[in-house]
Amino acid sequence: MRLRIDGCDVSLDLSAGSTFGAVLAEAGRRVASEGRVVSRIVADGREISTRFEREMADRSVGEIDTVDITTTTPDALFREALDGAVDLSLAIRRDAVTILSSVRAGDLTAAGPRYAACIESLGTFFQLAGAVFNAIGTGVFPLAVRPGSAGELPSPPFATAGILQRLLEAQKGNDWKSVADILEREILPNIDGWSAFFKALKEIGAE
Repeated sequence: MRLRIDGCDVSLDLSAGSTFGAVLAEAGRRVASEGRVVSRIVADGREISTRFEREMADRSVGEIDTVDITTTTPDALFREALDGAVDLSLAIRRDAVTILSSVRAGDLTAAGPRYAACIESLGTFFQLAGAVFNAIGTGVFPLAVRPGSAGELPSPPFATAGILQRLLEAQKGNDWKSVADILEREILPNIDGWSAFFKALKEIGAE
């Protein structure tokens, strides 16, 4: 397997039977030793998402020809993640308001396709939100003002997973009244809370 980091070939001391996951772990350590973080992984021309990375972790390196890893600084990745999170939160809010209006009017034909897309976006958003918050907590994304140190940073919402699960259960049971109630009373306030949190982070900025 050929490994390239930021366009440069890198040789790793791999043992027999080494896996894709082991290669990425070692590459991550090398990148971290230089004060950088992995921003993109491409295996044989295919960009690898976090989910697909887990699925490929146990594959032998002999099954993969080339892996290209792109790195960036923690600050740049942090700002990119914040921009993406704020943009996605605004898009979800617009969709949720439109869906809510359609459901309240009894127009499920109009609500259905947009609802399915909104649910997918919510799942992506909540994963991103959790990843950013965890990265702050572990110091991967250092802040000029640490959470709780000056009272300037609002607390992020924590009921996210439960809200999404209730929404899915209501839709599965074809209980669209409950879907509308959850969208209005829980999803929208939760999204607004995360959006405010991310905007506060952007104002504080990273070191």
